Amino acid sequence: MQQPSNSNEQALAAALERTRAPLDAARTLPSAVFTDPRWLALEGAELFARRWIAVGREEDLPDAGSFLTQTIGSERVLVVRDHDRALHAFYNVCRHRGARLVEEECGRLRGAIACPYHAWTYALDGSFRRAPSSHPQHGDARSLALAKLSHGMREGFVFVNLDPQAQALDDLFGALPDFARYRLPELRRACRLDYEIGANWKIVCENYSECYHCPGVHPQLNRIADLASGGFEESASFNGGPMRLRPGFETMSMSGRAIGARLCPDSGADASLAHYYLVYPNLMLGIHPDYLVTHVVWPIAVDRSRIKCEIFFAPEAFDAPAFDPGEVREFWDLTNRQDWALCERVQRGAASRGYLPGPYHPSERCVHAFDRWYAGWLLPFVAG
Repeated sequence: MQQPSNSNEQALAAALERTRAPLDAARTLPSAVFTDPRWLALEGAELFARRWIAVGREEDLPDAGSFLTQTIGSERVLVVRDHDRALHAFYNVCRHRGARLVEEECGRLRGAIACPYHAWTYALDGSFRRAPSSHPQHGDARSLALAKLSHGMREGFVFVNLDPQAQALDDLFGALPDFARYRLPELRRACRLDYEIGANWKIVCENYSECYHCPGVHPQLNRIADLASGGFEESASFNGGPMRLRPGFETMSMSGRAIGARLCPDSGADASLAHYYLVYPNLMLGIHPDYLVTHVVWPIAVDRSRIKCEIFFAPEAFDAPAFDPGEVREFWDLTNRQDWALCERVQRGAASRGYLPGPYHPSERCVHAFDRWYAGWLLPFVAG
């Protein structure tokens, strides 16, 4: 993609270099990355289109014909399970005249992928099946198959990558901590919360990455978690770490009591830890003693984002007669809404002429890690 022109690119490059400095000397990201639509367009074409993006969970595709769609940058991708239970990911575009094949977010196809425009039909593996009034100039059926995308599954998540030269998905997860003891692929969704907010997607990621704000903003969280106990891990693919629960509390819920079966029955030290990770660019994992909460943020506009929050429990939790995830749902809906109000305040402030990048607090190591990663990605487009 051609590099956007900007009369202030030199100043922007200098600001990004300051973000990449060590924590005690670094400054936060410049306002342009939150307010200039040119950088959002670049992110869609060169960041989201070249990273492994979590588009759903394997449980979203239980049967042959099950599908999900997701917008990544300017593309709407389609993931389908075939009759052999294999998954396939495609550009969601008919090979005839380019009509969008499937508009719905998820559902089940009736045995084939059919274009609603001229009724061209494709098998669930994307191969061309037939077209009305077929003509020899349609050519070899193999040349008319749907355009495929790289995809894979890890920890129960379905990932897609639009880059034909994408690094292996194993490379991404090889850098992450070992989650095996939490049985993440087995977990089942108990509830989902959807939000649309007036803030850039990176502000949401930054907010997730620190609890400097928690004592004054999240009293329900502050009474349960020891905010000074947070750890720190990072690689080129993620940052995050554990946070310890205060004595007498079992999990993050309105009461602080565990709702479901423990993810690690013999968890030892894990029994009092919650682990928070931001997997770049937009997947946030919160692994608690008895559930997983995820947040995925999707850009809509430079100052607008859509966030999907989902809560998952162990399969055996659903079998308990008294199982009710309501306390956890209420806890995260309250926490989320408190956070989104702050994110919108930051967005409004970032658009002000009075905005200047500021210093990081020592506890904002994860925010700095995310900002440093983003600045390192953007800088070649600005300075090159």
